[in-house]
Amino acid sequence: DSYTCDLCGKQGKWGDGLNAHHLNSYDWDKQNRTNIDNGITLCKKCHMDFHKKYGYGKNTKEQYSKFKESI
Repeated sequence: DSYTCDLCGKQGKWGDGLNAHHLNSYDWDKQNRTNIDNGITLCKKCHMDFHKKYGYGKNTKEQYSKFKESI
């Protein structure tokens, strides 16, 4: 993803405003915790906006898809 937010396109480096987001939450999808296909790069603002809307934990790929469509 070239260190680019999947939602807004902001580029950067890890630790410099980018976050790894688990599509299916780390807390419940234990077998995919480290599966690269279960992650997406988001900037800090987009990551916070997602979690403000859907909370922390029990998140799903479907929630992320709906969130991305709404932007």
